[in-house]
Amino acid sequence: MTTLRLRFYFKIFVFTLFFFLACGFETSFWPHLIPWIPGPQIWLLMILFFTLKWSPLFTIFYIYFLGFCLTRFSHLPLKMVWSTLLITFSILWLIKNRVQMSGVFSFILFCLGGSFVFQISYIVLSHTIERVPTSIMFTDRLLQILVNFIFSYPLYFILQWCDESLFKKNDWSRSPEKPEMES
Repeated sequence: MTTLRLRFYFKIFVFTLFFFLACGFETSFWPHLIPWIPGPQIWLLMILFFTLKWSPLFTIFYIYFLGFCLTRFSHLPLKMVWSTLLITFSILWLIKNRVQMSGVFSFILFCLGGSFVFQISYIVLSHTIERVPTSIMFTDRLLQILVNFIFSYPLYFILQWCDESLFKKNDWSRSPEKPEMES
């Protein structure tokens, strides 16, 4: 196994561990810290970061894995998590390919739009698919989008640093080089 492949696996492990910590932070720590404001969905912001920065084929499978892990931290049904994440990924991926922006401002706008799309698609799909649909809770969902918007700025720098330091984007497409023969 090459060091390049090991670095890639380590990167996935680190982001998965960070995802678990983000889910635990939202569901366990935040309600004791500030109970009157919904916790930031750092897990959703991470998924939006992956949508914007990583290759689409790998990202879809990784998002499905993270969605499955998310069901262990919340009361969200798997069918709802997977379908809303797929809709959110598809819409943001289409927008990303049409709008050429990069950097922190782009990430903040995509997080604002992605949080909005996630909440709206969750409500619509819940009322379409489920026998007992979720309640709309307009104020709570609006606060959730606002908190995600606020947390997206500092989280961008953390995720970007981790992404670049663990495994650079140009390494994804680079094929392993043959070792030089020693004479």
